[in-house]
Amino acid sequence: MTNMLINSKEWIELRAKLQFVEEKILRIMDISGWVSHKDLEEQVKDLLLDRHVILNKMFRMHVTEQEVARFREVNDQLTALTRQMFADHRALMETPYVNSLEDVDAAYFVEVESMLEVDEGGEVLEFEDDAEYGSNFAQMIDAIAWTEDLEIRSCTSHPEETIEPDYLDDGTSWAEGCLVLSQFEDIIVCYTIHDLCVHKNYSIPDILRIPSYAISHTIDSKKSIKL
Repeated sequence: MTNMLINSKEWIELRAKLQFVEEKILRIMDISGWVSHKDLEEQVKDLLLDRHVILNKMFRMHVTEQEVARFREVNDQLTALTRQMFADHRALMETPYVNSLEDVDAAYFVEVESMLEVDEGGEVLEFEDDAEYGSNFAQMIDAIAWTEDLEIRSCTSHPEETIEPDYLDDGTSWAEGCLVLSQFEDIIVCYTIHDLCVHKNYSIPDILRIPSYAISHTIDSKKSIKL
C-alpha cells in the first residue's frame, strides 16, 4: 500500500472507525456467555455490520493483485462446493435413497439443509497490508461465525417430485453491492460468495483470509400436514 493512501485523511478516518467498532465488539465478547444473551448478540451483529461496511470501503480504495488472486482462488473453491452441493442434493433426493427411509410414501417429503463450514479458531491467512487495515481479523471472523446463520440452501422434495433446477449456478455472475468492482469484472462470482458478502457480515477482506471452506448437509424426512 502506498504511503499516500495510508496517510490520506479518508483512510485514517476509516481505520479509526474500524478499530473503534472492533474494540466495542471485543468488550462484549469478553462478557461470559454473551452469545446466549439475545440483546448482546444483536449488538455484536449490528457492530459487525458497521465493520462490514467500513472494511469494504477500505478494500475498494486499494485492491491489490495479491487480493484479486486470492479472491479468484476462493471463488473457484466455493463455486466447486456450490456445484457439488447441487449434485449432493440430487443424489439425496433420488428414489433409491427415498425408498430406504422408513415408511416413506406420497404423504412424506424429504428436506435437505446445507450449511457452510468456515475454518475458524484463530488461524487466518496473512496479507502484506494487514497492519495497514488494523483489523483483528481472527477474532472478528470468529464473531461473525458465532452470530450468523450459515445456511446456504435448503430444499424439500416429495418422493416423486422433480428436483428444482440449479438456478444458483446458471453461469451468471452474482456480483452485487460491494462485489461490483472493476477488478472483478471478468470473474463469475458464485452465489456462495454473494451470500457471504451481501447477505451476511463477511467483508471481502474477511473471506480472503479464511483458510478453507466446506459445505455439510443434514437430511430429514417429515410427514406433510394437510390443513
